[in-house]
Amino acid sequence: MHFYFDESGDYAFPENGFDCYVQVALICPDSCLGSCAEFVEARKERWETSELHGLKLTSEQRLDVARFIGDGSCQLLAYVTDTVVDTPKSIAEFRLLQAATIRRNLDWYRVESTKARGAPVAEIEDWMLRLIKRAGLASKISHGEFVQANYLIRLIAAGLQKAIFAYHEDQWRDDWLELRFILDGKLPAKMAAGERYLNDTLVPALGSQPGSVLSLPDTWQGDAKHPFVANCEREHGRICGQEVQGAIDLKAAFSNGLRFEDSRVHPGLQLVDVAANLVRRAVLRPEDAAIQEAFDAIRPKLRNLEGHSLTLTRLRAGDAKPVGAERYRPLYGPVRI
Repeated sequence: MHFYFDESGDYAFPENGFDCYVQVALICPDSCLGSCAEFVEARKERWETSELHGLKLTSEQRLDVARFIGDGSCQLLAYVTDTVVDTPKSIAEFRLLQAATIRRNLDWYRVESTKARGAPVAEIEDWMLRLIKRAGLASKISHGEFVQANYLIRLIAAGLQKAIFAYHEDQWRDDWLELRFILDGKLPAKMAAGERYLNDTLVPALGSQPGSVLSLPDTWQGDAKHPFVANCEREHGRICGQEVQGAIDLKAAFSNGLRFEDSRVHPGLQLVDVAANLVRRAVLRPEDAAIQEAFDAIRPKLRNLEGHSLTLTRLRAGDAKPVGAERYRPLYGPVRI
């Protein structure tokens, strides 16, 4: 199973004016990779371009891509935030709170590890100290990269859960032999600061969040265990410090790591780029009939587990306000209002 991620908008969070920022996951079963590649190559040749970029496509071309996604077997998820709910002030406050939380966890770890083995593990101490600096200091990671990384943690987890529900039937069993998480890399040959932060914190963050247990279909159990269960489930495990049975080993689920790749060589990254750009355009230009038509083409594929076509997010700190429902209402539901 392949998971592709990209964003739309610069995540600059200016003090004045409105802007919104979008992250989208494209979930593509391995058996659908070929048809996606054929479509992208055909459109690149027809439109005389080296890569599909939502920002550079015409309205007709975006609609064509949206219809391909809407008619195919891939699924989407979209996370949206804006400059009303996430402000520079609320982001800075959230970062300080997170740094303080990690510091408390470090203090607890030092005490407990000393009791258990006589001393903390130096590598773990150093890792937690790096996280404190990354969370608390904008000089280490910009506000924009920090927000993107935090929302990507949520989106990656939600994308995995949606894939489990969307592709639970036996026809998709072979598509679950391996999991690949591929993101559009920001820098050639190395990770950007926010990407390193995301890569280092993803598994620990998911394992420490309440409600982080993945729901699995009953049909995946039994003598012929589903490939995902066989590869990732453990008889016993710990979630948020509590012993659980039948736990998913997140290290096993993300054993291939996060891959930050060149979008030119991944048709899935090009498709998710167009989808993210389209969702953002739909938010910012509700009066544009062509954009809304293209959004309607992918709307069914965007549904989250609550049946909504968008997930509206905020860091929940400081004076952040609840998201205004009116701006997003036409896009939020399964059908246009």
